[in-house]
Amino acid sequence: MTLPTCRSLLTRFTLLAAMAVLVHGFAPRANGEEWSKTFAISGRPQLHVSADDASLRVVTSETKQIEMRVEYTGYKLDRDLRVDGRQDGDRVELIVRSNTHFNLFNHGPRSIHVEIHMPKNADVQLQTGDGSVEASSLAGKVEVMTGDGHISLNGIQGDIHLKTGDGHIEGRDLDGSLDASTGDGSMNISGRFDSLNLKTGDGSINAQARAGSKIVSGWTVHTGDGSIDLVVPSDLQANIDAKTNDGHISLGIPVTVEGSFNTSQIRGKMNGGGNTLSIQTGDGAIRLSKS
Repeated sequence: MTLPTCRSLLTRFTLLAAMAVLVHGFAPRANGEEWSKTFAISGRPQLHVSADDASLRVVTSETKQIEMRVEYTGYKLDRDLRVDGRQDGDRVELIVRSNTHFNLFNHGPRSIHVEIHMPKNADVQLQTGDGSVEASSLAGKVEVMTGDGHISLNGIQGDIHLKTGDGHIEGRDLDGSLDASTGDGSMNISGRFDSLNLKTGDGSINAQARAGSKIVSGWTVHTGDGSIDLVVPSDLQANIDAKTNDGHISLGIPVTVEGSFNTSQIRGKMNGGGNTLSIQTGDGAIRLSKS
């Protein structure tokens, strides 16, 4: 192929690429963009994050500030993406709002990711309409809500509330009280608990209550469709109420059975009884064992 012919082909390719950009809109940047802000904290921080379409991640360290970073791709700040960070004493708030109407002709990838670096001892509320949430090493009141996404927590201590409309929930090395629910997804939970409330509309539950756990008030472990595998300390005192509509129950702990006994419903006392431990599945097996 001669040099003029190569130049002709290169010119044609350049013109075609330019026409494609005019038809489909400007091509997105190869790299995402970033918004960031840092707030100094003197006391116990209270963090509130509200995002309608973003994944969230919280990381803690020995610091006296809250550092916020919003990474975004396929959006233009102050046009189809609004980010607002504000502070009132030790209360810090981050609001992230996106508008898809400006992106009708943008067919490239779009994403928003929020990352927070903050002190460990804090009260935190994280809310996103569509995205996963990840947090570790917090001590305080922790609330996580996502309309469509997974929740993953590690090393959280305190009063924990988790809710997702569609996604699995994973919590490792938790300590305190846990109230977790998902409309559609499995759960994998471990920790020391005073209060435990696990509910999923469709998915299996695998939970381990470690030594030192106690049923201060009733515990609930329910799934509409899926198996339940629950491990409890051998010295836990509880009134056991276990039921499956379509499955069987397997006990690896000593239980004094009350009333009639069958493989799909069991009521009895563990270690002399106590507050109620309710375990129920609409369709699946139940396995209760001791650590």
